[in-house]
Amino acid sequence: MRSNQQLINELRMAPEPWVDSAIVVAFENRFEFVGEDHPDPVSRLHALLTQGGLAIGLAGVTPTTFTNGNVLHTRVFQEYLGQAWAHRYMDTLRGIVRGHAATGSHQTAANCVEPI
Repeated sequence: MRSNQQLINELRMAPEPWVDSAIVVAFENRFEFVGEDHPDPVSRLHALLTQGGLAIGLAGVTPTTFTNGNVLHTRVFQEYLGQAWAHRYMDTLRGIVRGHAATGSHQTAANCVEPI
């Protein structure tokens, strides 16, 4: 298992076209995020993990004119690539975003990105 600082370093190296990148922290019934612009991301991540969350991957958006909004991209951390449950969590997150986009309350489409 990597340290919190290593996960933050991976966040800072998110793919170049992504904006508003964040670490996805999964809980049993919700998601929390550690954004790239957080003033103290290591402390934020530590606090979420202490509350029982698990940092499972990255998410970010790319602006696009094709959909008149943004596209959500997700990537499971390498530690969880072979874990179906981690991919299901990301599928759930993308489904939530799609649901918001369909109701017009959020202009973001969702997409899964394979790890680099």
